[in-house]
Amino acid sequence: MIRSVFAGACRAPFVTASRATTYKVPAHVHRFYSDKATPEAEPAQPAPSAKSAEEKQDAEAAPAISAQDVEKLKQSITEKDAKLKELKDAYLRSLADAENIRTRAKTEVENTKTFAIQKFAKDLLDTVDILELAIKHVPQEHLADKVANKSLVDLFEGVDMTKSNLLRTLERHGIETFDPLDQPYDPNTSHALYQAPIPGKTPGHVFAVEKRGYVIKGRVLRSAQVGVVLDASDN
Repeated sequence: MIRSVFAGACRAPFVTASRATTYKVPAHVHRFYSDKATPEAEPAQPAPSAKSAEEKQDAEAAPAISAQDVEKLKQSITEKDAKLKELKDAYLRSLADAENIRTRAKTEVENTKTFAIQKFAKDLLDTVDILELAIKHVPQEHLADKVANKSLVDLFEGVDMTKSNLLRTLERHGIETFDPLDQPYDPNTSHALYQAPIPGKTPGHVFAVEKRGYVIKGRVLRSAQVGVVLDASDN
C-alpha cells in the first residue's frame, strides 16, 4: 500500500514556479463600498482646568456689591485723587521755593564778592574830596608863575598826581565817577544841596557840582552833591 501511494505521488505532475496559481473568490463573499463621506471626528473639548473651576467657585462665593458700596468706592477714589493732586502741587511749590532760595543765595554770594570793598571804597572817597578841594582852591595866577611860586606849583602837581592815581586805583576795582553838570537833575543819582534861578540855564538842570558822584558795578556808591537851577516863575 505504501508503495502504491508513493507511486501515485510520483506520477502526479509537478507545478513549476513560473505557472501562476489562480484563486477564485467564492460567490458568497462580497465587499461593499459606500459613496457617502466618512464623518470627521469632532475635536475633543478641553477639560475645564482647576483654575477655572476655582474662579467659578470664587465668583459664586463672592457677595454681591450693592449700589451704595459702589458709590462709596467712587467717592473714596475721588477723595484720594484730590489728595494726590494737592500733594503734587505742594511738591512742585517746594521745588520752586528751593530753586528760588538757591538763586538768591547765589546772587548774594556774587554780590558779596562784588561789593566786598564797598565800605572801604566809600571811606576813600572822603580823601579824594579833600584832594580835589585842595586843588580847586589854588589860585590859577599863582600857578602861572612857575619860577616865583615853584614850591606851590610842585605841591599842586604832587596833590593832583596823588588824586589821579587814587582814582585809577578805584577804577580798577569797578568804582567809577560821574559828573552831572549841565544835565537834568536825577534824584536817584544826585542830591540837591540848593536851588537858585540862573539866567541862561535850563530850569531843573544841574549848574554846580560840589562833590562828584560814584558808582560801583552800576550801583550808586555815593550820590553827587549838586545845585539845581530854579525856575524863576516859581517865585
